[in-house]
Amino acid sequence: MKAKMIIVGVLATSFFLGAASAAAQSFNPIHWIKKGPTATEQLAANKDQNQKLALQLQAILPPRTSLNDACLAFKSLNDCVAALHVSHNLKIRFTCLKWELTAVQSSGNASACKAPENGKPVNLVKAIRLLKPDADARAEAKTAEKRAHEDIKDASS
Repeated sequence: MKAKMIIVGVLATSFFLGAASAAAQSFNPIHWIKKGPTATEQLAANKDQNQKLALQLQAILPPRTSLNDACLAFKSLNDCVAALHVSHNLKIRFTCLKWELTAVQSSGNASACKAPENGKPVNLVKAIRLLKPDADARAEAKTAEKRAHEDIKDASS
């Protein structure tokens, strides 16, 4: 009986270690769960949608920036498009907003931006509060997220 328990324990341990190595060498079980596609993966998956969305958002994209470059490091396409709308509506530098939301410094000029607190990303509402304290952060975030959803839906059809 004791031998069977040892064998079961060894098998279970090897299974979890194998799964952990498959999940980028992480022993944290949260990292084993497959997350949805990133913004750039979503754009790459549907080139037609990418072109339509890029045309729709051309007016609010930062100068000399493609939609793919703007959405690099975002977890979802919706987050990226919402950030573009917030940046445009509140006149916030997109590079600063992106840095707050993703905690990844973009290749653009971020010298005027303050680094994210603790080097961790924040949600859109908190990023708006940090970069534009006088704005109604909740309302602006809600409006931008709704508009982003509509833009993506329009580009898909």
